[in-house]
Formats: sequence, C-alpha cells, structure tokens
Amino acid sequence: MNLFTTQDGVALNYDTSGEGHAIVMIHTALENFTVFKELEKQLSRDYQIVLIDLRGHGYSDKPKHISFSDYGSDIKQLLDALYIKSCALIGHEMGASVSAELASKYPELVTSVTMVNPTMLEDKSPSERLYQKYAETIRNWDEEKQHKFLANQLYYDKKKAQKVLKQMENTLAFTTTAERQSVEASFNFNNIRNFLAQVQVPVQIIVGQHGERTTVVEAKEVADYITNSEFEVFQHSGLYPFIEEKEAFLKTVKPFINRFV
Repeated sequence: MNLFTTQDGVALNYDTSGEGHAIVMIHTALENFTVFKELEKQLSRDYQIVLIDLRGHGYSDKPKHISFSDYGSDIKQLLDALYIKSCALIGHEMGASVSAELASKYPELVTSVTMVNPTMLEDKSPSERLYQKYAETIRNWDEEKQHKFLANQLYYDKKKAQKVLKQMENTLAFTTTAERQSVEASFNFNNIRNFLAQVQVPVQIIVGQHGERTTVVEAKEVADYITNSEFEVFQHSGLYPFIEEKEAFLKTVKPFINRFV
C-alpha cells in the first residue's frame, strides 16, 4: 500500500507500475482501483500506470464531507508529487466525470481522455438510479437477492464479468452508511455539462451496448457536449467493456493514446 497525503490532510491509497507515458485510471463511485488490475497488467508493459483510490473509497481516508472538485484536486496533487508532467486519463462511469473536470482545468497536463460508459447524472449515482427503476419489484427482497437481480441488468456475459470482478477487493463491506452517503452526495451537482463543454483535449468514448446502469444513448449525449470526440459501442459488453472485451478494449485504446503522446 502506497499512501499520499493531500494538502488538506487526507491520505490516499495509490499504486504505480510500468514505465513510459503515464496513464491514470479513475474508478467509478463506490468502487476502488483494483477493478483495473487486469487492465493494468496489460498496459503496464508499455506505459506507466497510476491507480488511485479516490477519497472516500477503497483504502483511502473517508472524510465526512467530500466535494466533487476534491477528486480532481487530489489526482493533480498526486501527479505533481510523482513528477508526472503529462498523462492520459481513463475514467469509468463517474470516474469519467472526474476525468472531464481534470481535462477542462488542466489541459496542459492531460494528453487524451478515454471515457468508459460516461454519464450525465448530477442528482444521483447510476447504481441508485438502477435501483429506483426496479424498486417496486425488489424493495422488500433481502439484500443478497436484490444484488443478484440487479447484477443481471449490468453485463453482456454475467459469468465472464463476475469471474474477473471477484478479484476486486470488496472495500465497500467495511464502509459505514455515513461514509457511503458522503460519497454519493459528492457526485451530485457536479456541473458535468459545464466541464464537458470546456474539454479541448482529444476524447474517446467507449460504451457497452448491454447493461442498464449506463446506456449508449446516455454516452452519446456526453459525446455531443464534446468537440470532435470519438465514439465507439462495444457490442458484447455492459458496464465493464475493459473487462468483458478486454482485448478489443486494448486494441482500441492504445492506438488512441499513442496518437497524442
């Protein structure tokens, strides 16, 4: 475990591997950086990979109050401490929103952005929205049955996805209700439309065709806010294209990143 302390005293868990142009991978809300471990193994052969548990997530500190802008500020501070002058960003779902803010504020730092299943949500998390969609059916079920039902709405190949996701550390299990609520609140009113409109660096958007937490229509709406973004739909993916179609993801993302290094 590597720890970095921010200017306001929050300890962040991070990891680095590989050499070359840096790629920072940003996880979505209520997850942690181990979701990228399989992808890191492949990309670290050609790049320096920086993984970070956002504040409130994983093994990073969990303050009572988190603002959306804290996430980008934390990443910028970590990159400064690591003497990284430029990097590509890969942001997943709400992590894509964080990457948009970073790219809009620090265009001199960011060479390109890959947004995976991005969302325009500003008033709730994608997982909360999915639960609300089926609340009338599942609200009185036990938690395990709810989880299994909702998981069926996320993937193209559930068995393949969950086999890999079992390797992701379940740090959410020791997060308190108050800490979880702090994270969920931090992504509300994130002003994402404004940040997207200001992004001038090259942007690639990848979205899985299947899965209901984020949709192709939603990702296309994100693309419409960005000048000259590239857009690709992965036909055999849902929530995690970088897991469900890892090889196709690598073949798409690596040439894109290399064009702007």
